[in-house]
Amino acid sequence: MRLAGDVRGVESLPLRLLVVSVVAALSVIPASEALDALRDKEFVRRADAQLTLVTSQAEILCVQGPGAVRTLSLDFSSHGSVRFSRLVIGDADGGPGMCCALLEMSSGARLVAVADEPPVWICSPAGEGLEVRTPVFELRLSAVLWEGAVAVVAEAV
Repeated sequence: MRLAGDVRGVESLPLRLLVVSVVAALSVIPASEALDALRDKEFVRRADAQLTLVTSQAEILCVQGPGAVRTLSLDFSSHGSVRFSRLVIGDADGGPGMCCALLEMSSGARLVAVADEPPVWICSPAGEGLEVRTPVFELRLSAVLWEGAVAVVAEAV
């Protein structure tokens, strides 16, 4: 028994392979951009959660009073196109950012979290804002009595 050979399909095979390879190549760029957008979105979500953690811990320390201490491990690393540029925590007494944690990203965008329940003065040991330029670090927060009021001192360790 012999099967009849049909070679008509062989002629269209290279064209079909060409169409499939072109479609596959064209879909790589949008897929890559979608993955990058997901990474950026995840970074912003994680960064916002960490900023909120810093300010909420400062509020807790303020309520607990002088002597209370917390150490937080923070990781602002990113694998997307939006990256960590710097973090500023607090400001000098009476400064505009004295209750804030501000994250600046490589895109120029900023995230801000505010310690306002109760309002907390956050500062560096020198009484100024703490500026951190490394994305992974440990932050030590301690409540101290500063000129008759409770302040939270932030140190990158």
